[in-house]
Formats: sequence, structure tokens, C-alpha cells
Amino acid sequence: MLSKMNSLKAYCYTRNKYFVGLFLVILTFVFVKDLNGWGSTGHSIINRKTTIYFPISMEAFKSWAEYLALHASDADYRKGSDPSEGPKHYIDIDNYSEFFAGNMPTSFDTLVARYGLTFVMDQGILPWATVTTFDSLTKAFQGKDWERAKLFAADLGHYVGDAHQPLHITRNYDGQFTNQRGIHSRYETQMINRYQGMITFLVDSVTNVSSPLDFVFNYIFNSYSYLDDVLRADSIAKAAAGNTTSEYYYSLFWDYSNTYTVELFRLASRNLASLIYSAWLKAGSPVLPASLVEDFTTVPKTFTLYQNFPNPFNYSTQIRYYIPKELSNEFVLIKVTDTLGREVTTLVSEPKSEGFQQIEFDAAFHKLTSGIYTYQIQVGSYSESKKMNYVK
Repeated sequence: MLSKMNSLKAYCYTRNKYFVGLFLVILTFVFVKDLNGWGSTGHSIINRKTTIYFPISMEAFKSWAEYLALHASDADYRKGSDPSEGPKHYIDIDNYSEFFAGNMPTSFDTLVARYGLTFVMDQGILPWATVTTFDSLTKAFQGKDWERAKLFAADLGHYVGDAHQPLHITRNYDGQFTNQRGIHSRYETQMINRYQGMITFLVDSVTNVSSPLDFVFNYIFNSYSYLDDVLRADSIAKAAAGNTTSEYYYSLFWDYSNTYTVELFRLASRNLASLIYSAWLKAGSPVLPASLVEDFTTVPKTFTLYQNFPNPFNYSTQIRYYIPKELSNEFVLIKVTDTLGREVTTLVSEPKSEGFQQIEFDAAFHKLTSGIYTYQIQVGSYSESKKMNYVK
């Protein structure tokens, strides 16, 4: 999952209005890490829960919750077709000496002047990509282009989520310098898939952000403070379990990391809400037309299994379903099989409560070949299956 890509050509980065002028760069060789944030499940949770932080003045925009969740990983999916997307998802901030000295510049121009463009691009441009997306969202709000506003808000959520994942803001992004290779996927995807139901949110007030770039860097600095804790939790769990694959390992990993992991999820959703709110205020607080305000309290009346998204997919996909009240706390079993009916993996095997549920299926993790696979769900006496297309 984590690799460097060579030969990034004709990369264009449009500066946001907090910087002077338009900046065009063309790079011949840049190495980009292929990182997937919190994984589809984590990003979906962060985006969906963001709307609970919207103030009364943005009550109508709570109808965006499911849309933001569904499109939370669009930015990841673009990596396969857009070579400029990769650097937007991380920043190896500890490769800058100023970071440890406590005087880290936030200006892109300053860093380029000191280190050169190739070096800065190789470290990732997450904070500046976030602010650029914030500006695009503001313009969409100003133009009352609601469809583009939703898309920019979803993308903004992805970048904010990435910045609250400590392994996205360090050069040791996969534990390669601490003999912990694979920790990236173990922490953000495998563990979160198992314990997503334990992530709870407390409603808090949002902030009107006057300086988006400073705001972004502040939460990046805060997220980095948890890096050693993540690495330590993985080491303890591995030593006790004797491996990094068993359920015992993951239960220990969660035990030692859940407090700050839940806090990072909460902060990501609240900080995203603050940025969306601030973009909306800056745009003049445009009113969402009544015709576009869905009844966000409306939910399916029966059990619903949705088509996986995206489909086809090239590394992971989201499987979403809804459990009605009458099936609440029933045992849920979700399995993936190949065309011959052979089981690939069991994604869920536990009781689930009423409401929308989502799980990520990482085909790359299971080292599958391209082809058609089936996901089957059984809840009580109810069962259903759908097909999905993996394109490696």
C-alpha cells in the first residue's frame, strides 16, 4: 500500500489566496507516498460525524452527512488517474529542522526558498492542499454551486482526516525506521475496521477560523504529538501477542491506543466542521434552497444492503448497509467469496446496533487477483449478496 512513485510530470499547483500570485511548477522526478489516510471506513466516519458539529445557522446542511461520508475517499481514488494527488495527503514534517526547533515556517514559498522545490514536494503538501480546497469550497458557496460545494467539502474532509492520522505527518509513515513495517495499515485500516463501533463523538462548538493555514498547522502539530504513542502501542501489542496479525494483537493495539485515537477522530470531525462553517461564513452565509434540503432524519424502513463504492475499485472499497430497529443487536455476518464460492475473508462477525453501518474491504491487503467477488450479508434470518469488481 505504501510506496514511492517515480516520474511525476507536469505537476501544477495553484496557490490559494493567502499566498501571492499563481504558482506553476513542473517536476520531472518526484517521489510520492501512496497513503490512504484513515482508510475508507475512518474517513467515512469523520465526514459523516462532521455535520453534528454544525451550528443552528447551518442546520440545513446536516442533510449532507451521508453524501460527505459516501465521497470521503474520492481523493484517494483519484490517485490512480491524477499523479498530482498523492503529495496532498501527507507531510513529512519531521524532515524539516525548523519543526523540532519550534519555528516551522508555514509559508510554502519560504520552504521552497530554503530547501528547493523538489525537496518540499517530496515531503508532501497536505497543509497547503487543505487551504486550497478550503478556498475552492468558499468560492463554490459564493457561487451557490451546491454540487461542487459538497464535493469540495468531502475532499476537505479527507485532507483534514489525513492530518489527524499521526503516521501521515512523519517520515516514519510505515514504521520503516523503527522496525514496525506495516503499522500504517494495521493502525488506520485493520484496527479501525474492527473497532469502529467504539468511536464515539461528543458535540462541541465550532470555530470561525480567521487564518486557515495557521489553523491547519496547529492541528498537524497536535496530531504529531501522538506519533510516539501509536508506535509504542504497536510495539507493546506485538511483543505480547508474538505477531501483528492475530485478533489478540489487534485487541491489545486498541486497548493501548483507543483513548487518543477516538480523540483524534473527534478533533478531525470538529475541525472539519469549523473549516466548512468558516468557508460558508466567508461566502456570505448563503441559504441552501429548500428544494435541496433532504430530510436527514429519513432512513430506510427495512434492512438495506448498498452497492459497494467505488465499483470497480483498485485497492479497497466501502460496503455499507442499514440495520432497522427490529434487527438491532442481531448477529451480523459479512463474508467475501470468489467466483468459485471460496471464502476470501470474513469482514463482520458480531452483533450490530440500529443505523447505518460501513466496513472497508481491502483487496490489496488480501493480495487478490483482479476479478469479480461477492459480498454476502446475513442478519438474523435475512440474507443478501452483491457483486463487486476488483481491478488490480
